[in-house]
Amino acid sequence: MIFLITEKTIPKKISDAQIEGTMNVTDALIRELNLTGNATFLPKTPLRTDERVFIPLQTTTTPLPEVDDTVVFSTGTDGKSLGIALPPSGLTLLQEIEPGADFTHTDLESVEEKLQCFVGFNLLTSITLKKRQGTWQLELETTQRCNTDTTRCRQYPCPICSAALTVVTRAAKQPLRITETTHNGKKIIFHLKLGE
Repeated sequence: MIFLITEKTIPKKISDAQIEGTMNVTDALIRELNLTGNATFLPKTPLRTDERVFIPLQTTTTPLPEVDDTVVFSTGTDGKSLGIALPPSGLTLLQEIEPGADFTHTDLESVEEKLQCFVGFNLLTSITLKKRQGTWQLELETTQRCNTDTTRCRQYPCPICSAALTVVTRAAKQPLRITETTHNGKKIIFHLKLGE
């Protein structure tokens, strides 16, 4: 006699609904604050114990504020950008994936190889990171057609995209700004600029 011990998984529809609720709240917050700038992923520092995403009021050349673990709203009183700083939506997902891959001790030249674990976990069908004319391009191919609005992608990406962007930020060890996003069915391309 053979016994197979199985663990019942949550249907994808239910897990997606849980994520969607959180993303809708964040979208409403961004919309109500009239934020139009593109996200900058901020790496860990002595001031921050975890990565953060800073979404400015608008796309400007104004310097980023000093963001620590307590900053949520940057009011611009110090002459820095107005905006909000939130944990990346994919940080919890990344913490689940990370025991299988060490994302902390890597650099931009070797991070693409480590990102392949997203394919291994069936979160994505392909992932590439390329340097193009002084900027970087992160190309993700999802398992299903992506219906996310491009504005959401460039301001506060979904958990899977956010987790991949957080890994690239860790490898870069400096701020990573989304300059543009492109959707093509299942393919999402993030155009990225390093530094402030």
